[in-house]
Amino acid sequence: MTSSLIVAFDVGGTEIKAAALADGRIAEGTVGHYETRAGLAAGPMIARFVDIFADILDKAGPDAAADGLGVAFPGPFDYEEGVSRIRGLGKFDSLYGLPVGRLLQEALRADERTGGRLTPRFRIAFENDAALFGLGETGPGGAAEGADRAVCLTIGTGLGSCFLERGRLVKHRDDVPAEGWLYTVPYQDGIADDYISRRGILQLAAGLGSNAEHLDVRELASLADAGDEEALLLFERFGRRMADVLLPSLLRFRPDRIALGGQISKSAHLFVPAFREAAATAGLHADIRVSRDTLSSTLLGVYGLINKTVQ
Repeated sequence: MTSSLIVAFDVGGTEIKAAALADGRIAEGTVGHYETRAGLAAGPMIARFVDIFADILDKAGPDAAADGLGVAFPGPFDYEEGVSRIRGLGKFDSLYGLPVGRLLQEALRADERTGGRLTPRFRIAFENDAALFGLGETGPGGAAEGADRAVCLTIGTGLGSCFLERGRLVKHRDDVPAEGWLYTVPYQDGIADDYISRRGILQLAAGLGSNAEHLDVRELASLADAGDEEALLLFERFGRRMADVLLPSLLRFRPDRIALGGQISKSAHLFVPAFREAAATAGLHADIRVSRDTLSSTLLGVYGLINKTVQ
């Protein structure tokens, strides 16, 4: 057999992105994008995961064997026990309360396409996607490489976060929010997730009282890049709001590096200057960097997941 692999899943509500990793790298030709079908009943949903796993193994080669499966799964989810806590969100409702990890392990071993291609040490591990992104960014060339203390943020449809110290996740310590999650931090009449996200930017756009309220984030960013004053002001306000929401938590941890990922990070040049200025005024002088590839870092983070030590 070829050298063993780790299979990585990045599970979203509409799409599952997956790949095989060998020797700390994504194996060439193995990245796949699959429709999630998150409304399936529990049995077919587990079978869907098995189908994707089998396809990734086939992409890796006929003799490929797997040491493990690392899964980035949306929350709420009991990552240590592999049990879904998602309910009422319009996705994965059928998995609520089920031991997804055990069911998937049993299904993979029973399936004739995969059962004989799992090594004796094969195991399945789950983690929040933002944590896996952060672990991936600590690797060579990553935005958090070499940082003593790093906070990694993914900004897209929502806000993801993780805190790392010397490359290890910090989840249960007085200077970090529970689980390292910033999305539940209270702000105004909601939580951070309402404001540091796509809908947060669109809410700011609506407040401008112009045609900007009918545009999506990408179009607003294009306007700003073209010099539109209202669009530039919008992203400046977003950067300052980001500071208002996050700085109380960041000042407790005192990161020397902040790494940004997610779709909205592609417009970081428009809002990071305002965020950086507000952070410096508050006494936080962290180096702020943007990920080169959020998906690759999330998939690479599986290697860190399999070997992680959580403080």
